[in-house]
Amino acid sequence: MKSYTKEERQAHLENWREGTLSKAAYAKSAGIVKTTFYKWAGETKKGKQGFVEIQERKILSTTQEIVIEKGSLTIRVPLSAGTEGMRTVLNAFGDTQ
Repeated sequence: MKSYTKEERQAHLENWREGTLSKAAYAKSAGIVKTTFYKWAGETKKGKQGFVEIQERKILSTTQEIVIEKGSLTIRVPLSAGTEGMRTVLNAFGDTQ
């Protein structure tokens, strides 16, 4: 069984995030056991939990929505999505790093 340094794990995770492959496809292409790669991604996600800063902004629109911006990414969530919809979006937003 191959052992990976923290730097190697971080490099693989960064390469995966910058690419378009799924976790499973990346792990296979890099010769990493799929469950090992999933574990690394889970450890990283746990380490990055926190709040996303949401800047207040006025929108001239008839649709009521919440706008989340981070860098060049903008997500618009209609208020009708409710608490569960917002939770889903924020969870996905955390995986976008």
